[in-house]
Amino acid sequence: DNVTTSAPLSTNIHEPQRLSLARKLNLLVMFCLTQFIDTLSMSALLSAIPALEASMGMTEIQSTWVFSGFRLTFTSFLLISGRLSDVYNPKTVFIGGVSTLGILSLCAGFVYTAVPILVLRAITGITSAMTIPSALKLLVKVFPDPLEQARAVGFFAGCGAVANMGGLVVGAMFVQRVSCHWVFCFLHLVDFRRDIRFH
Repeated sequence: DNVTTSAPLSTNIHEPQRLSLARKLNLLVMFCLTQFIDTLSMSALLSAIPALEASMGMTEIQSTWVFSGFRLTFTSFLLISGRLSDVYNPKTVFIGGVSTLGILSLCAGFVYTAVPILVLRAITGITSAMTIPSALKLLVKVFPDPLEQARAVGFFAGCGAVANMGGLVVGAMFVQRVSCHWVFCFLHLVDFRRDIRFH
């Protein structure tokens, strides 16, 4: 008897998917926005610190914790989030970090007292730490070719440098023309668009 056998289906979840060029570029932009927003959330507030001190009645010591709280939790949880991306699905870790970051940024835009904003900034550092390792892991999967992968990682890292410079301008524009609280609302809007692009 002639028995027709079909090739077994691949069950390797780590096998790189063949994506179209448009989809790859879309994901690259979205991952670069991740790096951009995480860096911008620190640099943009440099211009807004005097306005934050005035509107929230902060002392100089409290205002330094707007940055220090974020950086402390961000660096502390970076390795932990990297391990989570290895053990669990990095897409789940990434979406969780992006979604929570957008919600926290929106909440920070409506806070007018010192203690809540310091707590929100500390938690924001944790959610930002969830996005970077997972974004890099997904980026490597999207661009399996070594040359394309190197270029993609280069663009990803370059967005952090651009955000370091551009954040000062963005923060100053919002403080001068609208309000220092709009810095947080701007982060939420960009983060919301990034979440949409991923789906």
